[in-house]
Amino acid sequence: MTKTSSAPLWVPLFPLGITLFPGGIIALKIFEARYLDMMKRCLRESTLFGVVSILDNKAVDSDSTPTTNLSSIGTLAKLEEFDAIQPALYMTKSFGTQRFRVLEMKQESDGLWMGQIELIEADPEIPLPKEHEKVASMLDEIISIITSEGLLGDEAIKIPENRNDCGWVSNRLAELLPISLAQKNHLLAQVNPRIRLDLISEIIEDDGLREIIVH
Repeated sequence: MTKTSSAPLWVPLFPLGITLFPGGIIALKIFEARYLDMMKRCLRESTLFGVVSILDNKAVDSDSTPTTNLSSIGTLAKLEEFDAIQPALYMTKSFGTQRFRVLEMKQESDGLWMGQIELIEADPEIPLPKEHEKVASMLDEIISIITSEGLLGDEAIKIPENRNDCGWVSNRLAELLPISLAQKNHLLAQVNPRIRLDLISEIIEDDGLREIIVH
């Protein structure tokens, strides 16, 4: 059973076609009123919002069944940049903090989804084992390409001194590799970062991703 670090709480949910991992960065253009209001509230009150993946192609609206469309696991995000480029259009950048499980969902009158969540403890620090040096080197190459070519914009990846930590390496690979959202969310759900990295290594070898990406 997953250990949790606090009692359940309610947070606004932002359904997206991506999976955010702790330590990851997402840059979004915000124009819908419900999300503009949410972001402004988070900025004003210094609160977090939850990012959850849309797992199918159905629209997430009042006629949808959110438990079917949305992942039951997500990551809290801290808004770091909120810049107006037009009166009702903002560029935002947010940083992934802590994972959570969704216990219940409800929709507000403005269409915003709220989730009652339980927090998942942060990854323990586990040194990178020698057998995963190859995938860590692959991550180095991916980051080098992204950085040199500006593929994801400025400061697309925060790179603290934890390249030798299983959690950080597995999270960065999981968010950057071209794998399905279902796979990414399965990886996000792993509470042991060493197991998460084992699974990623298997995916890389089984799908031949090393040759595709590196070459």
